[in-house]
Amino acid sequence: MGPRSLPAVVALLLLATAAFAAAPVDARAPPTPVCGVCDLDRTTPSGERVAAGESSLTITVHANGSTTWRARARLAAGADALAANDTLRRAVAEEAAGDGVASPEDVDVRFDGETLAVEYRDPNAARRSVGTVVFTPLTPASPNRPMVSGGQGPRYLAADRLTVRGGPGLDVHGSAPMTPSADRLVWNPNATGDATRPSLGVETDPVAVPERAMAPGVRAWLARLLVGNAL
Repeated sequence: MGPRSLPAVVALLLLATAAFAAAPVDARAPPTPVCGVCDLDRTTPSGERVAAGESSLTITVHANGSTTWRARARLAAGADALAANDTLRRAVAEEAAGDGVASPEDVDVRFDGETLAVEYRDPNAARRSVGTVVFTPLTPASPNRPMVSGGQGPRYLAADRLTVRGGPGLDVHGSAPMTPSADRLVWNPNATGDATRPSLGVETDPVAVPERAMAPGVRAWLARLLVGNAL
């Protein structure tokens, strides 16, 4: 390499380093609704729009590590189309349920007036740890190593009310704007401060701990630590 070419090589290396440093390192997936049914807004093959209005989602965490999800959405559009077609109603509900943070199984769909009620379970949404059950979908997973892109996107509420509750004999420990009782955590758009697409901003996984357990807060912290979420 001649002496005149050395400055050009150095300049190219500096430019490449600057471009790498300026590149975004947070290349996460797009935001995901906690409740896909509550975020329902799509057009049927016949051209009918189906959209959710007022909605709620209740998630029950069971002692065996399974979870049950119950979503209810009063339809703002498309109620007549779904009421008249059982096949269409199930297809729309199953697809919408899969748009949320759960991996739905055993989906049951009911229609009550203008309210779409969808119940399903997700056997892999929680992890058992030191006698507790850690509910993980509310905190998106992301790479732990520096300069590594990817990972799940942030979660937004979608529902007008989200409740995470413990099954029989369980209390739920975690951070939520509303905690009406020891066995449940509650979020709503007013509490999160964003009425359009309210981000949950949950940093610690809810943990279901047996009722009257000794040092439940310590047990919840230890359980989060063992599953990789001890903030």
